[in-house]
Amino acid sequence: MKPRYEEATLLSEEILKNFELTEIPTQNIVLKCLRLARLINDFDSVEWLKNEANGYERNEQGFLTVTAWKAAGKSGRRYFSDNPNSQKDKKEKVERAFTDTIAVMEANVNAAKARMEVAYDRNVSLSSHSTFSPPIPPTNASERNSIFKIIQDNTGKIEKVKSYLYQYVFDVNYELKFADITEDIFTRKRNTVDSKLKDICPEAIQKFISVYENLKSDNDEDWANAVHTCRRIIKEVADSLYPPSDNLIELSGGKKLKIGEDQYINRLIQYIESKSTSDKFASIVGSHLKFIGERLDGVHEAANKGTHAEVTLEEAERYIIYTYLVLGDILSL
Repeated sequence: MKPRYEEATLLSEEILKNFELTEIPTQNIVLKCLRLARLINDFDSVEWLKNEANGYERNEQGFLTVTAWKAAGKSGRRYFSDNPNSQKDKKEKVERAFTDTIAVMEANVNAAKARMEVAYDRNVSLSSHSTFSPPIPPTNASERNSIFKIIQDNTGKIEKVKSYLYQYVFDVNYELKFADITEDIFTRKRNTVDSKLKDICPEAIQKFISVYENLKSDNDEDWANAVHTCRRIIKEVADSLYPPSDNLIELSGGKKLKIGEDQYINRLIQYIESKSTSDKFASIVGSHLKFIGERLDGVHEAANKGTHAEVTLEEAERYIIYTYLVLGDILSL
């Protein structure tokens, strides 16, 4: 998918430039916006921009379809006007939409400008030697006003639609750039973690590959399996850094802490506290570790009881990221 998003980023930059420098007709920009939506799999915007590019669909009664009406709203084409069927003493409003395509409106503007060029008043010659004054022909002021209104109306509508299209492309461009920055940051963190895992727990690298494969699935059980694998990875790291023991650790206040096979979170917290010179670092990382450990253990225990723990794809992705971040902090000690 990355090449598609790279292409989408470049295309969004190009479209913004087309808008800002008025390089090509707006109708051509609409088609490029449609391609942009397809590249990023923005299917709602694809439906919107198809109406904008090809014309607004109508049903058998001549009304806009539900999809077309929604698209008209996304383009800023809807407006309120007086309802001719309302009673005189009640000023009711009805919502309408202008539906001419950008191509039609641009053609209207160009044709009106051509008409304006020839709608001038002819010069009238009045000779001082003449015994009578010829009648002055009527001016074309009325025609020019009519043409001006056509240009003004269509230009206003075009600019309104353009503002909505521009905002859409601007937002997409920002999101793509932000996602790229975020991905670069996470990639650096992942590479650091992978490199250190190779030394202390090489099997974890293979398990992360299994995690990625599960995420590609459309099955929520596979997403839960990805979470299970994250738990196993953290536990294996704990086994390597702070092996389990049957002995209890006595904390301040006299409380006893188990560090056995299943208490892998306790063991990692003890490792962090033994290695870190900063109480604040140990406290923050420890709290993050407890949080993710409790959730991973919850999914694990539900599976052991034969019940199905609900795990969404978004949640699975989030815990995988948490796993990398926590391991990165631990392995940096």
